[in-house]
Amino acid sequence: MDGAFLDGREVIGSIVHRTNGFVYRCRNDRDYSMILMEGAVTALTGYPAEDFISTPQRSYSGLAHPEDTETVFAAVDAALEKGENWSVDYRLVRPDGTTRWVHEVGGGVFDANGTLQFLEGIVLDHEARKREEETRGARNQQITAFCRNLVSETKPILSVLRELRILAINARIEAARAGQAGAGFAVVAGEVGRIANETTTRASSVSDLTEELQKLLRNSG
Repeated sequence: MDGAFLDGREVIGSIVHRTNGFVYRCRNDRDYSMILMEGAVTALTGYPAEDFISTPQRSYSGLAHPEDTETVFAAVDAALEKGENWSVDYRLVRPDGTTRWVHEVGGGVFDANGTLQFLEGIVLDHEARKREEETRGARNQQITAFCRNLVSETKPILSVLRELRILAINARIEAARAGQAGAGFAVVAGEVGRIANETTTRASSVSDLTEELQKLLRNSG
């Protein structure tokens, strides 16, 4: 059989490279000292894998953005305590000062006695997905703000229409009191009332739909 199929690390490395990420195994220390890294390490971190494995070892956790470091530690520690896998998004700070969002899924490796030996997992490029999420979130916020303004503009219109409807009712009453002389005015008042009622119904529908759209946007965010 072809040797390429027998070399597990080569196969894993080839597969992981296609995902634009890397697999790792490390110690459960503050630096997450690496024992093995295979895949697109340089593409994501800006450093070759040897920097994290050879002595002196570069700290992998030291690459995490300062605002994300505790989030990573908390996710790993909580998962180990529960005996589960962790899943966490964080930014890596590259040598040129730029950041790269990554998504990591990992878990603990335990011996037969249940003693933690290593951490292992996969780190994937999450930059494009994160930017899409941010763009979608910003767009949803803009739409929500527009809907909020629309609702605020619609409510005063509803108030004016209610007043107009009351005036139309009062006008019909006064026209009835005027008898024949007020017949023409009664027709106009009736028409105004009809238009006010119809417009109120439509404006109320717009207001309700807009508020419902705001709820959907909040839930989708």
